[in-house]
Amino acid sequence: MKRAILIITAVSALAFASGHGKHEGDMNSYKHNKQMTKKANSPFLINGKMPHLTKLVKKNWDKLNLTDAQKSKLLKVRKETMDAVMSLKPKIMKLEDKIARYTMRGDKPSKLKYKVNELAKLKAKLTMSHIKCIYNTKKILTKEQLKMLLKK
Repeated sequence: MKRAILIITAVSALAFASGHGKHEGDMNSYKHNKQMTKKANSPFLINGKMPHLTKLVKKNWDKLNLTDAQKSKLLKVRKETMDAVMSLKPKIMKLEDKIARYTMRGDKPSKLKYKVNELAKLKAKLTMSHIKCIYNTKKILTKEQLKMLLKK
């Protein structure tokens, strides 16, 4: 019994130490974490709770039995949405990087407030484009097509 407790304690200590070996202010740790989270970065305010509907349509284009009129309308909605994403996402990512960099170098929060508000406005604008895309796509598709697309 003592041996089991000793092993559990040792494993727990190793697990804790491996995740907490760097200081919070260590820039190498910051850069590593930045690279790890870059994949999960999103230009939207709401993440993982609303589908990228035109992307799903694109993946299921042939299975949905779309009419020519639907295809034309869906392509227009996708283009409008992607244009918005392509124009705003680089600005959002650059601003996020700048805010993070300034924060890590020790700038005062009051100095960053304007940039944070600017970032929020850009993300809000892009989130509204996402919402509009979902709304317009749902208006174009039939109930059956939507059901097929959103089934889990």
